Amino acid sequence: MPSSTHQWLLVWAARRMVKDGFIVSGFDGSAPRGEEWSSLPTPFTFHGVRADVWGQRKQDQMVAFGEAKTFHDIDTAHTRRQLEVLGKTKMKGAKVCCLLYIAVPHSAVYELDRVLIDVGLLRAKNLVRLHIPDILVEEASHGSRQSYLISV
Repeated sequence: MPSSTHQWLLVWAARRMVKDGFIVSGFDGSAPRGEEWSSLPTPFTFHGVRADVWGQRKQDQMVAFGEAKTFHDIDTAHTRRQLEVLGKTKMKGAKVCCLLYIAVPHSAVYELDRVLIDVGLLRAKNLVRLHIPDILVEEASHGSRQSYLISV
């Protein structure tokens, strides 16, 4: 079962995809706070990997994949394989690569850089990096005032 932090990162990735004109068509797991994406089917498996989220843009039929990676998920063989496959997937009949959105906590940016260097995607034009402030995805808070002591 994905952690709460992972699912919040996934929501950030999906929100950015929507902002960029994509219709989210598959979402892995439940989105926090009852987002409509929770009822979508699990994304499809492609070359042995599955994205956390995927969508398609109507005007150009472009496909995008989204991945959420917590600090401890980034430097693994599984992640390297996912990023290599999804980050180098091209649209059928075209030379353009599908977009790949990656949401990570800000504290994990350097770990992500190292992995992207290793898989040859650090400067990829189809990569959309989302560095989410840790405070917005931490297990304890999610930006809720209930998690903080407030003196009146």
